[in-house]
Amino acid sequence: MRINGLLPLILRRCGSAGLVLGLSLSAPLARAQSAPVAASGAAPVAQASVAMRPVVMPTMPVIPVDQAQLIVAAQKASQRGDPQPALDALPQLKGTLLEPWVAYWAIKPTLTKATQQDFDAFARAYPHTYVLDRLRNDWLLELGRRQDWADFNRVYPHFIMRDDPQVQCYDLQSQYVTQHADVTAQVFKLWMDQRTGGPGCNSAASALLEDGAMPRDMLWQRMRRFYDDGRAKQARDLLAPFLPPGSWRILAQTDTDSVRYLLDLVRRGPQAAIANADQRQYLVLALLSMARQDPGQAARLLQDSFSALPAPDRAQIWGRIGLSAALSLQPEAVGWFARMAQADPTYAPSDTVLQWQARAALRAQDWAQVRSATRTLIDRGDSDPAWPYWHAMALEKLGHPIEGRALLAEIANPWDFYGQLATDALGMKVSLPASLPPAPMAAVAQQASRPGLQRSLALFGLDLRFDAVREWNFSLRGLDNNQMQAAAELACQQQVWDRCINTSERVKGGVDIAQRYVMPYREAIGKASKAEDVNEAFLYGLIRQESRFIANIKSWVGASGLMQLMPATAKLVARKIGLTDYSHDQIADVGVNVQLGSAYLGGLLRQFDGSEALAAAGYNAGPGRPLRWRNMGLPDRPLLPGAVFAENIPIPETRDYVKRVLANATVYAAILSGKPQSLKARLGDVGSPDAMLASNQR
Repeated sequence: MRINGLLPLILRRCGSAGLVLGLSLSAPLARAQSAPVAASGAAPVAQASVAMRPVVMPTMPVIPVDQAQLIVAAQKASQRGDPQPALDALPQLKGTLLEPWVAYWAIKPTLTKATQQDFDAFARAYPHTYVLDRLRNDWLLELGRRQDWADFNRVYPHFIMRDDPQVQCYDLQSQYVTQHADVTAQVFKLWMDQRTGGPGCNSAASALLEDGAMPRDMLWQRMRRFYDDGRAKQARDLLAPFLPPGSWRILAQTDTDSVRYLLDLVRRGPQAAIANADQRQYLVLALLSMARQDPGQAARLLQDSFSALPAPDRAQIWGRIGLSAALSLQPEAVGWFARMAQADPTYAPSDTVLQWQARAALRAQDWAQVRSATRTLIDRGDSDPAWPYWHAMALEKLGHPIEGRALLAEIANPWDFYGQLATDALGMKVSLPASLPPAPMAAVAQQASRPGLQRSLALFGLDLRFDAVREWNFSLRGLDNNQMQAAAELACQQQVWDRCINTSERVKGGVDIAQRYVMPYREAIGKASKAEDVNEAFLYGLIRQESRFIANIKSWVGASGLMQLMPATAKLVARKIGLTDYSHDQIADVGVNVQLGSAYLGGLLRQFDGSEALAAAGYNAGPGRPLRWRNMGLPDRPLLPGAVFAENIPIPETRDYVKRVLANATVYAAILSGKPQSLKARLGDVGSPDAMLASNQR
């Protein structure tokens, strides 16, 4: 579609503004300052009734400086475990907007000594607030730790969020203890889903194991999962008490000295170990441990010395061997995954093993394995859009184009990575549909009057982002699409860009493009794009993923600003580009941050011969890793399509990052150019420099 009217709409809203710390909404909204402009071909924006009846926006409370200082000090002290600043501030903040939060920061550090009466008093003082439900979560964890099921069962029915698996496990343990309920299957599933087990799930599982209500084979399954995840010591500490005497020592050897343990078994003859139920489990754990560290050696031992293991055990070990090889991009991975199915055709591998089986098969272009693995993932309900796309591609490659194209048509869309690739695969380019009409002013005003959103915006204004995000998300419960779009618009107008984008993404049935793909700081980003010869759409796509356009954000590792620059990187780039007056306190300045980040990104693009996929990977994971990853093609196929490269990035965060940045960039390119785009062309092919040169010369 033609979208020439869309960019002016976005620019009128965003301009070059930064994060507004004040919270006044008394000024008219930007969208109301001029007639709304819809994308060409969109339905007319039906706002006449709103325009005829002026809507007075409520004035958002502004926190006085003296109160703001008390609030921030209370929050920081509470994080350190000190409740006193919050206790001292409460009398001075009585009746103010953020009083509930200060009360929460006062009680949170004291929960290990608190009583049910203390919690009940808080609940009476701050009913129907997010902080009450946040405290319920904390208090239920404490009650579970105490095994106080009487109070736990009084509090739990009022718990709204119920999104903490540890609380869920404590609830199941309570049902088991107080009602003798059969909860083994539910506990086991939650327990298996947690990499660390967690206090609640470990507690519930231990209670069932102590009573013999959880079968021994479940214990061994969980033990194997701990080993798979590289948490063997945790497995020993938690589960050895439920095994025969001396288990802890044997388990330690299977983890820390698996080679010697296995070679000793080979010398003595493995038949006795395989015949004994517990010793066989130790043997499997040792092979799983070796498979993580040295898949080749594990494969040789399994094939040559331990082939008499039961078929399901061999299948699991082959799967772990294949997984380790796939994660290190070894070409043997496909063959080892195939051995898994050969060992036991009925074996059901974990989702992680199936996912990496599909990825390794993509690199090898083994489309039969791709089809098999993706089909199973889809049937299991794996929601990753990668699997329908790759299943469709496998169907086409294996001679089923009608079924493949039908599946591609189901997933094609202009917004996400695989939706855009499906559009490309159908022979079309990515065109943006008509945007939703802007949210009516009256609806935005209604959301602005809600106390939860007011508290959230006040917290954002104090740069207490973690608490602000939680309050905001809690306040979105139960909103319909129109109300959700209005809440997103409120965040946009307050220039809280991450809530603007994320809330807009929850709207179903259409996209408000000016919300979901905001373009603030246009002057600074455009200037940096030209100066460093970095595609502006790519720059916007990367910033949208890095910081959601929050200029003063700082990550837990110390990265700062729009482009999330590490201090050392910023200093190095400043020196390279001749920014002689640069100092660290400038890193959050929008202009400086984008200038330095764009220069760094431009250097990565030059290093990787213009590949945006490799540059994005380098920006997230450091340039050294993509230098290795770009050689992931097999000897007979050294060049890989960019989508296959992206799907095989071993680090989950970087894999997701590259996909999102490139999908964002494709949308921004459509907005900026007004023309349809191709994600496949943007990705290109990826390979070693020699392979790329040879490809270009053909």
